[in-house]
Amino acid sequence: MTPLIVGEPGKPLRGALRDFLERDVVPAGVPLQWMPPTTVPDSLESLQDGSLDVLLIATGEAGRLPGTAAFDWTYLHTRPHLAVRSDSPLQAVQSLDQLAGLDIGWLAGPTLSPGLMKSGARWHLVKVPDWQAENLRRLQAGTIDAAYFENEYSPRYLALSASIPVRLIRLPMPPRAVFMIYSLKADKAAVARFDRVAKAAFAGRRFRDFLERYAAGGPGRPR
Repeated sequence: MTPLIVGEPGKPLRGALRDFLERDVVPAGVPLQWMPPTTVPDSLESLQDGSLDVLLIATGEAGRLPGTAAFDWTYLHTRPHLAVRSDSPLQAVQSLDQLAGLDIGWLAGPTLSPGLMKSGARWHLVKVPDWQAENLRRLQAGTIDAAYFENEYSPRYLALSASIPVRLIRLPMPPRAVFMIYSLKADKAAVARFDRVAKAAFAGRRFRDFLERYAAGGPGRPR
């Protein structure tokens, strides 16, 4: 979920979450090792087999995955949006039924909400690690009518970074809670220490305000 996490093949993850954690969590005695980007299904599998300790971005039912557990705090609430081209005739969405017949890009793996599944939209699912940027490229090329995002930060940041003109349309859906989950095979003491320090760091609006500045910065994001 860019810009929370930004990845390049073979390089450690970076992004707003990394910057915030290294500023407010690592100095409190919580060392972190950053892994290269991978697909969501592969990340969940690594969490289950214990080769990954913590997954920083989870939504929906992800915390119920066998072999994992969710921390009891949420660090962000986001609103589902569509990104459309600036010349799209779609101006607003009052009902999900308005999505009927539209070709919409999304990620292969996570289950869409029942309302979206029944909307009549045609869903184009991608499997690459940079799936959000890929959907914006498809939108720019005209192969899809819209790209679905569970948050308002990713499309704003990515479109600004890639100079792709888009409009964002909020969908009539409840806010999405974004949280972290961990492997039940991870070291319990290390997980408890991370839980305690990170929970305090993400309390209140500190991270949301940090993310707002980060997303608005595009390529010149704060470090």
